[in-house]
Amino acid sequence: MYYNDILKFNYIIGKALVENTHEQLEEDDIEYILAKHDIKYPSFIQDNFKDVFFLEEENQWLDMVITNIRNIDNEYKQAIAWFGLFQSCIIKRPYNLFHRANLYVRTDEVKRSFGNKTTWDKSFKDHFVNFVDEANRAVFDNNQECKSLNYDVLELPIEDYDFDLVYIDSPYITSKGVGTDYLDYYHFLEGMLDYDNWENKILPKYKHKPLKGKGESPWTKKNEILDAFDKLFKRYRDSILVVSYRSDGIPSCDEILNLLKKYKKNIRELKKTDYKYALSHKKTEEILFIAE
Repeated sequence: MYYNDILKFNYIIGKALVENTHEQLEEDDIEYILAKHDIKYPSFIQDNFKDVFFLEEENQWLDMVITNIRNIDNEYKQAIAWFGLFQSCIIKRPYNLFHRANLYVRTDEVKRSFGNKTTWDKSFKDHFVNFVDEANRAVFDNNQECKSLNYDVLELPIEDYDFDLVYIDSPYITSKGVGTDYLDYYHFLEGMLDYDNWENKILPKYKHKPLKGKGESPWTKKNEILDAFDKLFKRYRDSILVVSYRSDGIPSCDEILNLLKKYKKNIRELKKTDYKYALSHKKTEEILFIAE
């Protein structure tokens, strides 16, 4: 089994939970990660993300823990630690995203009709320990080759792999023409993985300080995404194609179906109705295309 994602943080999660067959973080590993050692810790997050996503003391904690994680030699133990940190950062964010500099949503003293302030205010340490335990319990050996990959799906060297079935869960563009830019949503996690070079990748004109490359993917552009799907289906035409999609996306479901018909003879369409996405005010249908 192979797992591929162009975002490096997802690739690292794949290393921890898909590729990893036996490594777990032990108590002494966790203690090392959470302790302040006799070394000079950098302060990049403290200096550049003040009042953006997390509190000042939390930014200091992140700078410390990232440094400690990077000092772990075992790649799978390190991947589990990253998983624990990624999930801790996500769960402490309003909407679980990094697309806005909106720490005020968490800190303002207002009457709340949504969100989970208890979760937001729970310590990073507690979240981290819980998520590491969750990851440790998910590690097992299925006696098969499992690999996590980090490629653009249109550039993955398919000659090196044998894919019986390819499951595709691509970004989507709403009916209003707004693309889902996952790099913009999770840039903070990507930045942590390139900590030493993070400063050179930031787009400073935005308050939430995303990375360069924001909005540049064909999967976020309504005049390019149809061609991207066509190239994708053509590239993996020798495998069974399973495409997860939504009814109000661009391209339309009919356009996706017609593209699949160019390369496959037998296509089934399964629907799940009344699905509502976060940040969306309307319901949509979840569609699964199975093309053989």
